[in-house]
Amino acid sequence: MVHPDQTCGVPERRVADSLALIRDTIQYITDRNIRDALVCLDQEKAFDRVSPEFMERVLQGFGLGERFCNYVKILYTDIFSLVMVNGWKTDPFPIRSEVRQCCPLSPSLFVLVIELLAEYIRKNPNIRGIPTPGDTKKEVKCALYMDDVTLFCADGKSVHSLLEACKDFDKASGAKINVDKSKAKLFGRWDLCTEPLPFTIEAGLVKILGIWFRGPGAAAKSWNERLVKVKQKLGFWSLRHLSIEGKALVLTNDALPVLQYVTQAWSLLANVARAVNSMVFHFVWH
Repeated sequence: MVHPDQTCGVPERRVADSLALIRDTIQYITDRNIRDALVCLDQEKAFDRVSPEFMERVLQGFGLGERFCNYVKILYTDIFSLVMVNGWKTDPFPIRSEVRQCCPLSPSLFVLVIELLAEYIRKNPNIRGIPTPGDTKKEVKCALYMDDVTLFCADGKSVHSLLEACKDFDKASGAKINVDKSKAKLFGRWDLCTEPLPFTIEAGLVKILGIWFRGPGAAAKSWNERLVKVKQKLGFWSLRHLSIEGKALVLTNDALPVLQYVTQAWSLLANVARAVNSMVFHFVWH
């Protein structure tokens, strides 16, 4: 049901697939000096804005069956909320449009909404992506992880067609792209005077899914940010009187995942390995 571009919430797919696609495509267009605009779309209050009625039609369109659709519909019918102030709860009040535009969607259902947007973009002939090596009939257009939508647009016309496609989708679904927070990274020659773009233009490295890309310093910057986080975590745990087993548990469950995430995009650097060894040694043995 869900295109391979979307790697969140689908069995046997990982965020590493999205990171590798973005990394390798950037390397490909950089090496060959291919003209491209990498666009990172920002969803405005992604989970709150989508219309429940639209969500219901999406589920039916994907053929998920009447029983499943009814279960979801129940979750969004006659719902209410409470506010806690200084430990006291207010009376229940219904969720209406003046409080919030619609009911909050669960992440796994929102994947289908984003998939519909991506499919609309993929099939738009005015949005040109990057031809894949060896098969010019195929294009790289989208890299998706939940509501993080990264797009490769070959020219200014494609960027403006993308914006129009997002506006059409907004009218249908209630979702909205935050143009001011969406960013674009340009590759090759661009004349912004003759081809103005509606998004913020990134001058240096660009951060996607928590990893820095574009340029020789991207890997080092990604690793250094993670080293700072690990140092903070180990500094906090050092205040506790932990056993050796407790410290091993902290390293395995709290520190290692922070570093492991970067390895899905960038190889471990020698200076990073030395820094990690030093931090671990001092954490364990003081």
